[in-house]
Amino acid sequence: MTAEPTRKPRRLVPLLVAGALGLTACTNAVSGAPSGVEIGPLTTAEATGAALASLAESAAVRYQGTLTASDDSTFTVDVTATSTSEVFGSIAVDGRGASIIVLDKTLYLKGKPEFWAAMAARFGVSSGDGTALGNRWVKLPTVLLGVEFADIFTPDVVGQTAGKATKDADGELPTQATNAGGGVSGVEIPVDGGTVYLAEEAPHGVVALTLDEIGSAENTKARDLQVAVTDVSATINKIYTDLAGKAKNELNTAVDALTSITQGGNRFDKCAATSCTLIVDITNPSKKAVKVHLKADWTGDNAPLGSCEQTVGPVQPGKSATMSCAIKNQKWADFYQRANSVPGSHPYGAVWTALALADPPDAAPLAERGAAKAADPKARSEGESGHAVYEVSYSEGVWKYGVVSARYWRDQAKEQLRSCLGTTKSVCTYSLVTTADNPVSAHALAAQLVATYKQEKGACPAGQWVSCPK
Repeated sequence: MTAEPTRKPRRLVPLLVAGALGLTACTNAVSGAPSGVEIGPLTTAEATGAALASLAESAAVRYQGTLTASDDSTFTVDVTATSTSEVFGSIAVDGRGASIIVLDKTLYLKGKPEFWAAMAARFGVSSGDGTALGNRWVKLPTVLLGVEFADIFTPDVVGQTAGKATKDADGELPTQATNAGGGVSGVEIPVDGGTVYLAEEAPHGVVALTLDEIGSAENTKARDLQVAVTDVSATINKIYTDLAGKAKNELNTAVDALTSITQGGNRFDKCAATSCTLIVDITNPSKKAVKVHLKADWTGDNAPLGSCEQTVGPVQPGKSATMSCAIKNQKWADFYQRANSVPGSHPYGAVWTALALADPPDAAPLAERGAAKAADPKARSEGESGHAVYEVSYSEGVWKYGVVSARYWRDQAKEQLRSCLGTTKSVCTYSLVTTADNPVSAHALAAQLVATYKQEKGACPAGQWVSCPK
């Protein structure tokens, strides 16, 4: 019997025969040494676009300067406007000053008697020498003032009206500042709506502007607007809290200047050592029910003794009422004692006005905004309702935080990427931080993020203008 030889296991060696079958390998490799792409300098158009985008995103902006109203009157203004169209501050009309508040596009003015005396013919308000309306808040239709402040100064409206840098402003952003007026200097850039002045240093925010025309209605447009611009978004909660206090404690007794009250008979009653009462008969000739406010300024021996006030109503249309108020202070007591102890004539009297009061503004929404807490970054939503807080970032961190309508935040952020690239020389990206229904919550979060960044880094983000006080 013949034994079979023992077979050793064979090792299979795979062979790769490239080209034998006519196969070609694929690759993404590019031959040659890689080279960087040169990042050009920030252009005028890019810097202007980013600056106006930041202006439009502000929670509140202060404007100081001049404008011409639709009736050719010259206004000097020092007003602050919010993103929700509240306006407050001071104005001067042809040199005569007054305080101003605009809530829900309702205008309130407060001026001295001489202001109202001069404005009587202009407004069609019967104020005589101005004593009746002097030093009181007065509600007026904006058309009588000839300027719709809510239309003119709301930050996003200003940004949109300015428009884009003109073709004459092509090329690299200039570095030479010029005088913008009012002690402000900046880089002068012609834009579609006039001229914008940008800060010399990054982030090149708007420091002043002139607009040929602004406003939506012919009878309340302004022209030749020339103002210095300051962002005050970091104080937005306080702004609303203060406005709520004004609405509740001062504007609740504002006069309705277009509703007249007829004053009838008057007499003094129960004048004795401790007090004296003035009684006035009034009639409401208007077609609506109104509250009526009586104020009397008293004199004795031709010297001021004090004042008294009373509010009645609502008094129905065509109805009459009797009002009264009494002076009962130490000055009256001293005068009465002197008149009764020293022989001679001691005249006393009172000058009074009975005025219709305007319906008070609703302070609750203002108070709610003033108390609004910063939005929660963890409660992030991708929806298109409310207000978005977004960030633009580069290799070293955040370049800018912004607040805009949730519907448009991507477009707004994307348009600023090239400006970020031009100033940082680094690739820039954008992302959503969170959204909030309340605009103040969104702005409060942005201000909080900026403050934290500044505390940690020693300066605001490189592209930050809003909520970064200079």
